[in-house]
Formats: sequence, C-alpha cells, structure tokens
Amino acid sequence: MVQDQIEEISNLSYKSKSTKNSKIKRELETEVKNILVDLKKETLTSFKDETDVKKFLDNIINFNKYSFNNMCLIRAQNKNATYVASFKTFSEMGYFPKKREKGIKILVPSFLTRVKIKNNDGTVEITPLYTLTDEEKQKFSNIDDDTITYHDKILKSFSVGTVFDVSQTNMPMDLINEKLNPMLEDPKADTVADTFIKAIYKDGFKVKYDETQNGAKGYCDLENNTIVVKKGLSNLMRLKVIVHEYAHALAHSHLKENGMEYINNREKYETEAEAIAYVVSKYLGLDTRDYSQTYLYSWSKDKDFKEIDDSFSTIVNYSKKIINNYNKILEKEIQINKTP
Repeated sequence: MVQDQIEEISNLSYKSKSTKNSKIKRELETEVKNILVDLKKETLTSFKDETDVKKFLDNIINFNKYSFNNMCLIRAQNKNATYVASFKTFSEMGYFPKKREKGIKILVPSFLTRVKIKNNDGTVEITPLYTLTDEEKQKFSNIDDDTITYHDKILKSFSVGTVFDVSQTNMPMDLINEKLNPMLEDPKADTVADTFIKAIYKDGFKVKYDETQNGAKGYCDLENNTIVVKKGLSNLMRLKVIVHEYAHALAHSHLKENGMEYINNREKYETEAEAIAYVVSKYLGLDTRDYSQTYLYSWSKDKDFKEIDDSFSTIVNYSKKIINNYNKILEKEIQINKTP
C-alpha cells in the first residue's frame, strides 16, 4: 500500500534524524530514498496514453505548492485528483471533507537552516541557525553586516501530512475551475507578455524582436543570454513563444557550454520546453489546444525510469519557477499601481 510506504518513509526518516551513528544514518537515508524511488517509478511508468500525461501536467498548476515527489505520491493514491489541499485550507474557505473520506498522504519535509560565520582569523564556520546567540542573530538580521550570512537549507526529516481532493469535499468544482482556470482575453496578452519580459530580464536574459530563419517563431540564444522573437506575431502567439523560450533559458542553461548535447538530444529538450510552456500557458489562461501531449508521451514511453524522472522533475520544477517568477513581478506591479 502506498500509504504504508509513506508512513515507513516517515519512520525511517525520524530514526535517521535521531541517531548519531553516521553509518546507520546513511543506511536509513538510503532506505528512504529507495522507497521514494519505487513510489515515483510506479507513478511515472503508469501513464497509459497522452491523457494521463495531460492530467499530470494540468495538476502542476493545481498542485503548485507541492513538490514533484508529492505530486507523484498524490497521483499514486488518487490518479483522478484535480485539486488538493489540507483540511485547514478547505475549512478556511468554508468547506469540509465529506464523512468517511480517507485523506491522501503526503510527505512534509523539515529543513535545517545553516549560516556562514566569518571568524576574525579569516576562517569560515558553517553552523545551524538555531545555535546562534542573541547577539549573533542580530548580526544575521543586519543586511549591512556580512559576518553572518545565510548558507543553505538541508533536509532534516519527513513527517506525514494529510490532504484531500476537492471531490472529497462539499466544495463545488465549478468554483475551483473558475478560480484556477480563468481564460485570458486576447487584449490582455500584451500586458501579460510585458510582465513576463520583466521577469526574464530579472533572470539575466534580454528579449529581442527580429527576423528569424527556417520559419522559426523564436529561439533562445544562450551564448548571448537573449530570447529572440519573430517580428509581427500576434499578441497571443508572441506570449506563447516567449514562455517557450523562457523555459529553455532557465531549464537548459547548462547547454550554453555544450551545444552538441542539445543537437544529440534535441527531442528531449524541446519536449521539456514545450511541456513547461503548456503548463505556464494553461496557468495564464491561454488557449492550449495547439499543445500536444502525444509528443511528450511518445518520447517518454520508451525511456528508462531515470530519464523520465529527470525530465518530469525538470518540467515540474521549472514550470513552478516560471509561474512564481511571473507572480512576483505581477505583485510588485500591483503594489506600485496601488500607490497614490
């Protein structure tokens, strides 16, 4: 049972966190990883046709707050899930799970924040944030003081959380559709594209409108950090091209130093960019009928698990990143417009 395996991950994770024996800790962490890989493999190899792929991509939007691993776990327990949230989230909206409904189990990660301390003798020390003294915490909070700065976050352990799909609650599904899938009107596409371009510039890329060759509507010039869009496209097509090339810019930046990698695996990289563009376009409310999941399904069905896992992880993570980047710029613009 999937839920039993999730509980086992939580138990093993707790044991790993509690032990001081490094060998036992590594063995427990390996067990956790193996169970998680098995669960993901069961999910990603269960796609029977392009409809299954489309449903998984659609849920990247609806499950935007969940990790790729948890998206796989949700599908493994309920392949028809469309919108999941915690009991608390539904209750805050005024809705509740129906009687006798069994929740969907997910993994809730706990992270340890570490900071970097510059000592007077020039050495650097990495230590957990919670070990800082009050005086050190003040230095850490002071943006003008670089003696103690953020270093990273590392995974400490997993616990088990419970969520419910909207179909398990008394919330009308049409409210979800109305909230999550508003259609973007054509005149608004120009404004949305401008917001996207600001997000792209913030990520270190430029957008240039120019003539293109071989009928291409656009391309990503990684060498010069430039997204080139064909002149004269309609607002909606221009936006779709920008989204597709932005996906290349972020997800495939490693190709800048290895052009042959793209040439040898063009199908893989174009499939990933197209899938990311589909997810982001659907989030924006664009007409996505011209996107085909047959391409992604056909590419993935003959690949081994590691290749599928890597690509779907890329699609999920960069779809979320682009959506979040866009929303950050949008929120700033809204705040600016509100300022009298």
